[in-house]
This record gives sequence, C-alpha cells and structure tokens, in this order.
Amino acid sequence: MTLASLVFAFFCIITIIVYFIVPKKIQWFVLLIASLFFLFYNNFSWQTVCQASIILLTSYFIGRKLEKYQNTKKAKWFLLLGCLIIIGLLGYLKYTNFFLNTIKHFLSLFHISFKFKKVTRTTLVGLSYYSLIMISYLVDIYRGKNKSEKNIFKLALFMSYFPILSSGPFVRFSEMKENLFKKHKLNYKALCNGLIRILWGVFKILVISERLAMFVNTVYSDINQFNGFYLILAALMFTLQLYTNFSGSIDIIMGVSEIIGIPLPENFTAPFFSRSITELWRNWHITLGAWLKDYIFYPLLKSDFMQKINTISKKKLGKKIGKKVPLYLSMLIMWLCIGIWHGGAYTYVIGSGLLQFIYIFFEDNLASLANKVYQKLHIKTDTFSFKLYQIIRTYLLFSFSMIFFRAPSVKTALKIIQGMFVFNPWILLDNKSLFTAGLDLLDFRVLIISLIALFIVEYLSTKGKVREKLAQQNIVFRWSILYLLIFAIIIFGCYGVGYDPATFIYEQF
Repeated sequence: MTLASLVFAFFCIITIIVYFIVPKKIQWFVLLIASLFFLFYNNFSWQTVCQASIILLTSYFIGRKLEKYQNTKKAKWFLLLGCLIIIGLLGYLKYTNFFLNTIKHFLSLFHISFKFKKVTRTTLVGLSYYSLIMISYLVDIYRGKNKSEKNIFKLALFMSYFPILSSGPFVRFSEMKENLFKKHKLNYKALCNGLIRILWGVFKILVISERLAMFVNTVYSDINQFNGFYLILAALMFTLQLYTNFSGSIDIIMGVSEIIGIPLPENFTAPFFSRSITELWRNWHITLGAWLKDYIFYPLLKSDFMQKINTISKKKLGKKIGKKVPLYLSMLIMWLCIGIWHGGAYTYVIGSGLLQFIYIFFEDNLASLANKVYQKLHIKTDTFSFKLYQIIRTYLLFSFSMIFFRAPSVKTALKIIQGMFVFNPWILLDNKSLFTAGLDLLDFRVLIISLIALFIVEYLSTKGKVREKLAQQNIVFRWSILYLLIFAIIIFGCYGVGYDPATFIYEQF
C-alpha cells in the first residue's frame, strides 16, 4: 500500500470517517485496528505476526519491570535484555546476509574460504522504525522520563501508528501519549491544512520524484551505455528524487495525522538551502538524527570506555587534540550505525554513513584554515554569491555520496564515478540524445517548472509556515493555487494504466 496510491487514499478516508463517528472513548481503538490492518496488509503470516508480537511483548513486560526496579542494578539488566531482544530480532531479519558477507570478506584477508547461502526473510513494513521507537520507549523509562504503559493495546497503537510506519518520523512516547489517546473532534482548519499538505506531498511524488526516477533508473540500468554527462546528471537528479520521494511521503502522512488531530514532529526543513553538510543533516531526516544523538552518540561519548580513551589520548596527543578523539570516535560509530540502519549493504554504510562522517570531520577541522584563506584572498563570506557557492558545494558533495546509496554495489558505484570523467562535450549540443534516457522534451519542461515551484516553496518555508501565509491571501489566489496543484497532479502525475509506481524508497529501511 504505497502512500501516493488510491488504495491508501481510500484507507485513510474510511479510517478518518469511522474515527470521528464512533464514541470518542474508543477512537484510539479505531486507530489501533487501522494500524494493524496497514501493518499486515502486504504480508500477513504467522512469521510476521510473531515479529510484531515479540517486539510488543518485550517492550511491554520489560517496560513494566524497568518501572518496578527503577534506579537499581536489576533495571540495567532488564534494559540490556530488552534492547538485545529487539536489536537481535532486527539484525536476524534484516542484516543476516550483511553480517555473513562481512565475515566472508574478513576471512578472505587470511585466505580462508567461507561460503554461505543468501537468506531471504519476510519482514513487516517499518520494522526498522518501530524497533528503534520501542528501544527509545524502554530507555526513557529507565532514565525516568516516562512511566510504562499499563494497557498493552495502547502500547501496540504507539508502536504501530500507521502514518509513521513506512517513513517515520521517529517519535517518542512522551510526545505521543497525550494526543494519541485523547478524544478528538474534527477541526475544519486542521482538515484544510492537512489536505493541502497531502496534495503537496502527492505532487512531489507523482509529478517530480517519479519523473526523476524515469531518467535515473534508465541511466543506472545501463551505465556502460550512459556515461559522462548522463551519469553526472543522473547523480544530481537522484538526490532530488530521493528528497521529493521521502519528504513527499512525510507530507502525506503528516497531513493525515494532522486531520486526525495528532501532530507529528517535522522531519525536513529545506535541506538544500544548507551551506554545509553539518547543516544539511540538521535539516534532513531530523528525527533520526535526534534519535541517534540521544540514544547512541551522547551515551557513548559519556561512557566509561570513552572517558578512558579521553584520558589516554590527552596524555599522548595533548589536551587540544586529545579531547577530540573520543568525540570523533563516537561520531564515527554513530554514522556507521546510520549507514547500517539504512540497509544491509556496504553501499549504504559508505554513502549515508562513512562519507557523511568524513565530510563533517573535514568541515570541522578545516573551518579555521578556510577562514584564513578567505581573509587572505579578500573573499566576502557574507555575500549572496558566497552563500550560493556554499549551497551548491554542499549539494554536490551530498549528491556524490548518494551515488553509493543508489548503486547496487560498491564496485558499480566506483565504475559510475570513473564513467563520469568520460565526457563528450558535443552531448550538450545534441538535444535529441538527451531525450533517449527515459524523459522526452515535455517531461523535461514539466520537471524544470515543477522543481522551480518546489524551490520557491522550500525558500518560503525558511521564512515561515507556507500554509499560514497562503491562508492570509485572497480567496481567489488561494483557490487558484490549489486548483493548479490538483490539475498538475491529474495531468502531469506519473500514474495510470501501464505505469508501475516505484516503491517508496525509505520503506525498505
């Protein structure tokens, strides 16, 4: 059930109607039934039921024990047990092949042969999301930030709330418990705002992302035929495809949740206006970054192990350099976790993990040197042109790392990078050849106009809430914009007979 499909639209309409007509005391139960239906819609079996049940029962009973044995050694052991069960199940279901392949490559360094059969397992949609969500639930109880939920069915709703299953954002129990279980009335303003956000999300996916996917998929499916200019363009376009696909899906689910009356935390804030990779990641998948900092980076940095490293490194390297060693080591582990979370492949570990760490490491350590160079060359850093240079540089660096994210293997990614340097200058003058890569002239025109609209809205979002600004305009202008958006989706959206919509990219994670 893809988020930009009619099936999901009908599912949401029925759920919302039933939600607001039933007695308010059982509204949360309607959401639970709808969420379980969404969870098991594509693959209902005893294996998938067991997967969800293990995580739910572990979280429920361990959570109760953590509250009972608060501030004791037993609590620490129960927390460790709960996390091991959830992480162990996640690793078994999604990363078995990755770990076996890693062992194989490691043993090959010592000329030891290790063969294994690739394992295929059926997993539920959003497994990686609700696994981490339930770990944060347990950790917050251990830290005394939450009380354990006594009603297992309410905990099941928190774990399986359908808008966040396939795309996030990552939520905390403390953020959700009040709105998730309280009584709601249909609010006209929330309905209008939610529908506008849903429309914008559908526009991003069907008009922009899927059109970009046509070009990207065509080029990446035959990198021997398409090289140089095509590979560069495909890499730049994939970054936009990923963003519009992911953020568009977030817009849809946040619009649905807003109509229901349950606000969700923002996951994007105009990331492509960022002037550094560090800033980009503060604006991209915001809730994942916050989760990893709160539950991996800071606990690791404050751990006894890192404190020992801090002491040793200060003695060996001096205070100034030594104090940074545990910081960067913790950061490296966090970024490797981000890469592994995205998928059981080295391409994800490099593209969304290791390269991001390298970028941020050099940004941090070369900043003072860069400032000295700018002063020496009399370069004004507060001008529009310099800020534009920083934005373009950040986009290019991020797009480079996404080559690994998109490629099926590291070997292929390196081949793509190599192929980018096979450049034919005449391709820029041959318009017809450009239209042999999945998109015709009309598609390119629609794409360019749509991207301009996207960046205008993104820019306006940095100045305030776009929907509130739209609501302040005259009725003729407001409805003209909405009708333009609707007709753009109907006329230029990629759907219909013979069209095979791409699965939501982040659903696999």
